[in-house]
Amino acid sequence: MDTVIDDIDWEPHAAELAAQLVTQGVLTDPTWATAFTRTPRHLFTPRVLGDDGALLLAGQRRWLEAVYCDTALLTQTTPAGDGEQELPTSSSSKPAVMAVMLDRLNTHPGHRVLEIGTGTGYNTALLCHRLGEGNVYSVDIHPGLIEAAREHLAQIGCHPRLITGDGAEGWAGHAPFDRILTTCAIAQIPPEWIRQLADGGRIIAPLDAGDAGPLLVLDKTAPDEVTGRIDPYPAWFMPLRQHAENPLGPGHSTGFTTTGMAHYGTTTLDPASLLAHNPDLALFLWLHLPALRVAGDQQSGSVVVHTPDSLAEVQLTPGKDGSWEVVHRGPRRLWDTIEHAITAFQALGRPDRSRFGVTAMDDLDHQCVWLDDPNGAHSFPLPRVAALVD
Repeated sequence: MDTVIDDIDWEPHAAELAAQLVTQGVLTDPTWATAFTRTPRHLFTPRVLGDDGALLLAGQRRWLEAVYCDTALLTQTTPAGDGEQELPTSSSSKPAVMAVMLDRLNTHPGHRVLEIGTGTGYNTALLCHRLGEGNVYSVDIHPGLIEAAREHLAQIGCHPRLITGDGAEGWAGHAPFDRILTTCAIAQIPPEWIRQLADGGRIIAPLDAGDAGPLLVLDKTAPDEVTGRIDPYPAWFMPLRQHAENPLGPGHSTGFTTTGMAHYGTTTLDPASLLAHNPDLALFLWLHLPALRVAGDQQSGSVVVHTPDSLAEVQLTPGKDGSWEVVHRGPRRLWDTIEHAITAFQALGRPDRSRFGVTAMDDLDHQCVWLDDPNGAHSFPLPRVAALVD
């Protein structure tokens, strides 16, 4: 073990972090509280990137303070396709979010858990503390992350089963699993997860829905089906990736490409409404436009919404008639869809995420989000993701 890390008096820091999580109300199970208290987070994060982009290394005071704060820690980046932009590829999740997801997992002694996204191995260590290393299985797409996690876990005496592989495939050789926990965001439920989940089992997974950050809590209700609710606690994660060398998940891009002439229109919808942080509205918009991204601020003077192939730009200052001019580019008039979605959102009483649920079969064409009732009047298909197609 590195001498610098070995000499750190980390226990008081870990105990303080666990106490903070208890005070927040996200850590209610004493067993999980003990796991956070006795698991050295710093061992799994010997180098992190600070909020200012500076590299923080083991032994530095800022590093230790960052490691035991209730914050996500960026631990790995890779260049984007343009070679200039760095995109995140691994992190240690915010402890409060980890605590919520572990709580929702509702584990019991003897449960076997499959973790999708080993990352640093810190969450894996928490699972080992609760369930025992023999009941913990973890998969990550990046061989370097698996190697580092295995080394750090061994240093605290943990030897769970780890494998490099496509998380969407699960780990059929050790199925069935009582619980599946994913530390990366998904747009659909991989069919293999449903098939590898034991009867009565549970999946906890963040939904890859942009700014919305919804968390799925799904139970196995039939041999080929899971169903459940969207949890109100927000959880933003990097997307599930199919290839270790590609920092982007399926359906993601670093920008957009539009062709053809611009086309115009007007709107009575104040574009500033899209700049306010409203995860419930963001979820509703994502259900209508899964690849939608929103950019802009008061300083830029406009709001830009785009998908990989289309764009709409609206100036924040209205015209003399009180409407706003819209410039569209690409094959779709995105703002028209946004107007329709926001009108429906308001008519339905501005539904918060807790009113939504998911029913998913082990067939990607039969997975949907529904409002209030699985058999109700409003449902939306989960977007088809090519990487998960059988």
